[in-house]
Amino acid sequence: MDPLELIAAASKKISPTFLNHQIGSDIESVLYHLIKRLREDYEEFVIISFQDTYFSILKYLGSIYNDASEVFKSDHIVSINPFLEEELNPDISIKTKDAEIIVGRIRGELKAKSNTLFLVLGLDLYGVKYPKELPVLIPALIRVFSKGENTNLLIPFNTKIFPTSTTEMVNSFALNLFKFEVEATGGEIKRKLIIIRCPFVEYTLRSWYYTVTPARIVFLPSKLVPSQSNERV
Repeated sequence: MDPLELIAAASKKISPTFLNHQIGSDIESVLYHLIKRLREDYEEFVIISFQDTYFSILKYLGSIYNDASEVFKSDHIVSINPFLEEELNPDISIKTKDAEIIVGRIRGELKAKSNTLFLVLGLDLYGVKYPKELPVLIPALIRVFSKGENTNLLIPFNTKIFPTSTTEMVNSFALNLFKFEVEATGGEIKRKLIIIRCPFVEYTLRSWYYTVTPARIVFLPSKLVPSQSNERV
């Protein structure tokens, strides 16, 4: 199975899906191709953006993909602590650091949505600024977005800007966990995807190197772990 198709299938099977990443992994392009595959399977697409992240991602992807604004066109935009995003006229604007207020406003405005794809952006930036609020916010958001039937929650999260204890806390809430990293070996820098957790257990702990092109993401299998050395990727 194509790794991107695997991520899409896993996210539809169970939720939430965390896409752990670091600078250089080009998670924005991964999101572009993933959302493009998933959108048609849901009636609504809701974006929750912290600290102007949606605005930044849209600007970056717009310089690469002509249809970026269409792919990321949301039925509802929820902006938490916006500044630049105010020009996008979000449906809901919340200006506070308090996790309980944020979740309460989102729950009150969105209610329990079914058949909906949720994308949470900038949760990591919020966590850097308000670290004490993060352990309260993550499980509360997951509960809110899991109320309806057939929901899919995607959360990209930059783990490199946090201590290990915070990363482990965040990972503990992930039913799907995919890691996008940058690997430097022998003077060569490569992007790498590792599947940490997903319902397709035969694929867990497998990894692929990948390159990003405007048309698609190209995956090449990396060395298999010993227990999988006789299996076909």
